[in-house]
Amino acid sequence: MLTRREALATSAALFASALGSPVWAASQLGCSRRVTFRDDRLRLANGRCLSYRVYGQNPSGPLVFYFHGTPGSRLELALCDAESCDSDARIVAVDRPGMGRSSYYDNRRISDWPCDIEQLAAALGHADIPFGIIGLSGGAPYAAACAHQIPHRLTHVAIVSGHTPLGVCDTCPGNQDDLIDLIARRPQLGKRAIKLIGRRLERKPDKVIRKICENWSAADEKLILCTPIHHRQLIANLGEAIRCGPAGLVTDVRLLAGCWGFQLCGISGVPVSIWQGGCDPVATPSMGRYFQQQIAGSDLIVDPRAGHVTMFKWHSREILSRFFG
Repeated sequence: MLTRREALATSAALFASALGSPVWAASQLGCSRRVTFRDDRLRLANGRCLSYRVYGQNPSGPLVFYFHGTPGSRLELALCDAESCDSDARIVAVDRPGMGRSSYYDNRRISDWPCDIEQLAAALGHADIPFGIIGLSGGAPYAAACAHQIPHRLTHVAIVSGHTPLGVCDTCPGNQDDLIDLIARRPQLGKRAIKLIGRRLERKPDKVIRKICENWSAADEKLILCTPIHHRQLIANLGEAIRCGPAGLVTDVRLLAGCWGFQLCGISGVPVSIWQGGCDPVATPSMGRYFQQQIAGSDLIVDPRAGHVTMFKWHSREILSRFFG
């Protein structure tokens, strides 16, 4: 039987793959306007609720959906809120089922996600207007599913620090892959571990953050942990990911690890860019190359200095520029 110590170590390691979400004031980062956002929920056709956060209030700007990592939530995009403000895009970060405030969906598949996003786009006034997608880390399969199933609805898809299915050919495993495999095979163990880390986040958050840092690149650690506000917002993002319990996150891990239900080589009809950090220990550079090789016509942009988190932070303006025709 798994001991309490083993469960805590397991869950802390998983949370090391999460993207922190520090929030900077607009005045501190040179954004010409105050960063604004609003939270909302949409009731879908099947009765579930989809929670989301809208960053930026320019109704005429391009609509871009942001798919968070694993674990993560709609709070995650705060890492680049100043860049979002400068871009004039309307960026919508969406909680996947069972994370944040979105309803849990027991038997969901990755291929169900495009339908949810089309309903959300329609609710936001884009029923007949194309939109873009950014998928980071564990959000990559959901971005790819949209590119595969609804390319005619999309302007561009950006996969940032994207994680592939486990064990695909010619890829070097990330430093969390063994843990992802373990939780996918033993979901009850995963649920217990995540419950433990949730309680530890409430009681001793600094110890959890120090444990998480052990699995980050030096660049990521410097970016996220340099100020107290970064600590607080990272804790908030992780807590939001499991606010409804561990089931949603465990399902997300299981879906990431297994067969995604479609072939990347079947993606066509939409521009795709792949953004990869050369120092990323979580989604290794070989994974970026795999996406680029499988998706015909896609662009691969590699920053040899960047890690898992810093690839997005350092290049967010370039990424967002892809959504302006």
